[in-house]
Amino acid sequence: MATKIQITEDIRRQYGNAISQNQAKAYLGMGNTQAAAFLADVPFMRSGRKKRYLAIDLARKIAYQQQTVS
Repeated sequence: MATKIQITEDIRRQYGNAISQNQAKAYLGMGNTQAAAFLADVPFMRSGRKKRYLAIDLARKIAYQQQTVS
């Protein structure tokens, strides 16, 4: 199981610090509906019409999900 720091570094290496919803969807390997549901409670910034997520916020959600699944 990867730590939040390892997940954050992986996201930043692949996409940078702020990633779009489509990049998050690709990273998570989910479809549109499933990714939207997963990202619903992750804080985001607006960049025009796009939502941008910070790598640390996405990593926090992924790490939390890993802990609750076990």
